[in-house]
Amino acid sequence: MATQVDHLYNLDTRPRSSDGEPVYLDLWVPSEQITVQRIQVPTAPRRKWPSLIPWIMEERILDRIEDMHFVLGECFEDDTVEVFCVRKKDLRNWLRVAENSGVVVRKMVPDYFALPWEIGRLSVGWREGYCLVRYSASEGFSSKPNFAWRIIERFIESESVSPRVSISVPESISVPDSLGEQAELNRSEVDWQICDIQDGINLLEGEFQPKASSFSRLWGVNIMLAIILCALMLGHLQLAIKKFTSDIKEIEQHIELSYGRIFLGQSIEAAELRSAFDVQLKRMLAQRKARDSMPFVGLQALSEVMRNCDCDLRSLETSSGEIKIKVDRSVELLRRDLELPEFNLGIETSEKSSDGLLLTLSSRRNR
Repeated sequence: MATQVDHLYNLDTRPRSSDGEPVYLDLWVPSEQITVQRIQVPTAPRRKWPSLIPWIMEERILDRIEDMHFVLGECFEDDTVEVFCVRKKDLRNWLRVAENSGVVVRKMVPDYFALPWEIGRLSVGWREGYCLVRYSASEGFSSKPNFAWRIIERFIESESVSPRVSISVPESISVPDSLGEQAELNRSEVDWQICDIQDGINLLEGEFQPKASSFSRLWGVNIMLAIILCALMLGHLQLAIKKFTSDIKEIEQHIELSYGRIFLGQSIEAAELRSAFDVQLKRMLAQRKARDSMPFVGLQALSEVMRNCDCDLRSLETSSGEIKIKVDRSVELLRRDLELPEFNLGIETSEKSSDGLLLTLSSRRNR
């Protein structure tokens, strides 16, 4: 989920979301209302530090510790740790302003963190009447220009090696000559929406930590419903697989029984059905081809002509091309029409018998 970045003081100029969806925002907040102090690292385990820090800070701040919110920062090699202090009332006011502007705040960072920093450099920026100053990875301040210039000059004087100074302020802001001569001066202002907010301390910790939004809770409910739906679908799929397996088994049994009815006296397993069926089919096709060729078709044609002719069969010779039949007592046969549409029929009388015939039958398609 994309999170935008902007300054608290720009919220009144931001357009509201037109689709009603919440806008998630990381906010720069005014540094002049935040203090940073270093204290000795407590000897207690780190998990107990949040409860010990308020009592350690009691003598260092003017406000009541009950009214303050403390956030731990970076630990240093000299056994010190940074503590960021801000009034709870200010945090609540900032959160209320954000809520009234229709945004959901994920992070609040002191606005001097928007300035670039590197070792040996002091950066100065501008924000609506205040100078922002950053002089270390986590340290900086915000102040009116008259005080800020003096603090910067004293800071430079206190350093054994003068830091490089980068000043970015509008044209209307005058810079002391003592600083202008040694600083890199840019007449520009901070663009709060493109500044990197990743390395800044987040003030929204502890009791001010952002709570899960209704959208997140709804998303969790949707995930749970999706899991339940997947479980139901999986159960339905398992039942369907069982039913499918049962149907396949019934089909196999039916096929085995049907095979025995078609090919009498034979039985086979379903797994061998395909190969056995191919064998039987080839055998039946071969039988059909044989019945549709000579001499079977010729014998069938002659059987129709010679039915009930009272002839005596003397001999029968067959080949793939013709059939020769010798008969006696052919008087009745000679009275019949011996024309066959698909065959050539040759008739010869026998020299040895007055009523003997030699019938020669051949297919016309062979010619």
